[in-house]
Amino acid sequence: MSTNSSIIEVSGLKKSFRRVQALDGVDLSVEPSIFGLIGPNGAGKTTLLRILLGLAHPDSGEARVLGLDVQTQSLEIRRRIGVLHEKPSFQPAATTIEYLQGVKRIYRSDRDPKDLLALVGLDDAHDRKIGELSAGMNQRLGIAQALIGNPELVFLDEPTSNLDVTGRDDVIRLIVDLNTDMGISFFISSHILSELEKACHNVAFIKEGKIIESGSVRTIIQQWTQRTFRVVCTEPKRLRESIHSEEITSSTVSGANTLTITLSTGDIEIVKQELEVLAETLGITIYAIEKASTLEEVYREVVKNE
Repeated sequence: MSTNSSIIEVSGLKKSFRRVQALDGVDLSVEPSIFGLIGPNGAGKTTLLRILLGLAHPDSGEARVLGLDVQTQSLEIRRRIGVLHEKPSFQPAATTIEYLQGVKRIYRSDRDPKDLLALVGLDDAHDRKIGELSAGMNQRLGIAQALIGNPELVFLDEPTSNLDVTGRDDVIRLIVDLNTDMGISFFISSHILSELEKACHNVAFIKEGKIIESGSVRTIIQQWTQRTFRVVCTEPKRLRESIHSEEITSSTVSGANTLTITLSTGDIEIVKQELEVLAETLGITIYAIEKASTLEEVYREVVKNE
C-alpha cells in the first residue's frame, strides 16, 4: 500500500464474475487532486468504483478510501464522501430546493440547499421542477447533492457522457472550481479523454481489469508523445498507404483529416520533408505537421504497446 497522504490506496485487487475477470490485480494510489480513471466500457471502471464505494466486495486484495478499509469501514467512508452515479435518479415532480432539503434531512447536514444551488450555478432554479431541467442542469443538481454532506472526496461516474459540448464545459469548470476554491478532491470514472484532460491532475488507464499506465497528465503526455506527430492533411488514408519511410515506425488514420505517425527517433525535420514531397506527388495538401500532445493520442500509444 502507498503513503498516508493518499486518499485512495488499492493493492492487488481482484474481482471476477463467473468466467469474467473484471479486475486482475489492480494497484493504484491516488493523491488529493482531481483524478481520472480512463478505460473503455468493460475495462473494469465500474467494478473498481463499486468496490471503493463498498457496493461490491473484492475476491482478494485491499482497498482503502481516506485511510479506511472499504470492506470493514464502508459506513464511515460514506459519511466522508459524495457520489454522483452515471444515471442519477431524481424526483421529477419535486423542485430543486425540495429535493435538496430531503437529501439534507437524510444526511443530517447543516448545509443550506440554497447555498449549494448557488455554488453549482442553479441559484435561479430554486422553484424549477427537476423534470423541467436540462441534462446539464441535472448534472449540476447531482453535484450539489454529492456536496451536501461536506465531503472530502467526490466520486463521479461518467459525469459528462450525456451532455452537449456546452454542458460538458460547464460541468468540467465546476469541478475544477470546487477543487481549486474548496479543496474537494474528485475521482472521475470516464471514457471521454478530452474532458478528463481539461479537468484532471492525475489519471490512470485501465484495460481488461489491469492498470496499464498512471501518473500526472502532463508527465504522461510528455513521456508517451515524444516521437508521435499529427499530420493534418487531405486524404490521410491515401497518404498513409503510400508511406515507405524507414523513420516512421507506425501510422494511423486518426481523423477525417488527420494521420498520426510515430517515429523511430524524435527528429521530425527529415520526415517532414519526405511527407511534403510525397504529398505533392500524390496531389494531397498537408496543412500542418505538429507534435501530438493529447490524452487520446497517449491512450492509443499505451494500448498499442500492451
